[in-house]
Parts: sequence; structure tokens; C-alpha cells
Amino acid sequence: MADTDLAHEWTQLQSQLLTQVIEHDDLSFSYDPHTNEFSGLHIVGGVDISYPRTNPDHAIVALSILSFPSLSLLHQTTFQVSIDVPYIAGFLAFREIHAYKQAFASLQAERPDLMPQILLVDGNGTLHPRRFGSACHLGIELNMPTIGVAKNLLHFDDLSHVGAKELKGVFRDGTREVELKGRSGSVYGRAVRPPGLASNPVFVSTGHRVSLDTAVRVVRACSKVRVPEPIRVADQQSRKIAQTIESIVP
Repeated sequence: MADTDLAHEWTQLQSQLLTQVIEHDDLSFSYDPHTNEFSGLHIVGGVDISYPRTNPDHAIVALSILSFPSLSLLHQTTFQVSIDVPYIAGFLAFREIHAYKQAFASLQAERPDLMPQILLVDGNGTLHPRRFGSACHLGIELNMPTIGVAKNLLHFDDLSHVGAKELKGVFRDGTREVELKGRSGSVYGRAVRPPGLASNPVFVSTGHRVSLDTAVRVVRACSKVRVPEPIRVADQQSRKIAQTIESIVP
């Protein structure tokens, strides 16, 4: 099928699935604004996929499970899979969703007691031209609370007036977060300043079954450096294997 036909088909499916996205808290834990602490949150997860430069259709999937609030690694699932779905901008989830679901099937078989109460996804949720990025798609497929955490700002028409360089300048002045609001008035997510002296933000958005306020709080509570620990640990492992593959391919 031609990419244009796929894009049309996937756009329709995204529109259908979008109606199922829950953008308020539907969680097994709660947040107390008076103590600035979470109650009942014990297990958080993060997912990442890396591709060896020598074989862009060979994916390394990593799912990390961490304790909360200590952020100690409890379990990690890592495996390799071939992906034959083409990459089309704005539809990344269709390329990667089955690999992520395999990771969770493996976790369910090996350690069902460690299923995360909330999942941080390396990618976008509602910060997307159709408000349905990878974190939304995965959340719907797994019926799990998910948060999109992107390292780079996704540019699209309604948000084209927001620039990453300008945001970085704002954070140098001590601002902690900036609402990402489109010309239409839609709020897509927030740029969030990381801990410490860094001024380069991450871009946080609702995936499924979590409000944007809670998503930002969870990301902050899971962050020691710029990238929150569940994603950082998964990213390290997937990149390590990708680099090993690159080194042995002539």
C-alpha cells in the first residue's frame, strides 16, 4: 500500500481511537498537593526503542520497571524485533506499537506483579497534530495510564509559533514550565525544565488516563537529570544493544 493511502487509513483510525483517550486522572494512586507527595504509587515504567544505524528496520525494544519513589531498577525486558511497517511522520505508533505490546506480553508472562501503575513513553501523547501520539496509542492498547515525554519539540501548524530555542531562553530565567498552547486555543502539553541547572526542557503531554498536571508531577518526581529515570534506563539499554549490533556489522 502506498504511503499516502496508509496515512489516510491511519488518520481515520487515530480519529476513532482518540475518542477513547481519557485526559483526566484514572489512576490507582493519588497526589496530595499539601505534602507534594504521591500516595499508593509504587511501580513506574518506561519504554524506548532504538534502531541500529546499519539496519533501521531492526528494533531493540526496552521496557524498564522501577520502584517509586526510590527509582531503583526492579526489572528490565529487552528484545530485538524486525519491523516491516514504514515510518510516516505523525504515525510512529503504527510502526512501533506491536513491538511495545510484545514487551508487555513478556512482562505479563514473567513478572505480572511488576506491571507498572503508570508508564512513561519516549515520545508524544496529545502533543501531536491530531492529539494522538504514541503515548496515547499505547495507553489505549494496554488500557494503562501513560505519559508522553519527548526530548525534542514536535512542530506542526497549530503550534508553529512556539520555538524550542525561545523556550530554552525562557528557562534560563528560572521558569519551571511553559504551557504549549496552539493558535486554536488547544493545550497540547507543557515544556518542563529538568532538575538542576540545565535549561533544555523535556516536552510532557497526556497519553491516557492521566491529567496534564499529574503527568508533569510524575515526570518531575521521576527525574534526576533531564530525562526521567524510567525512560533514561530503557534508552541506555536499547542504545547499548544497538551500538553492539553496529560494531559487529561490516
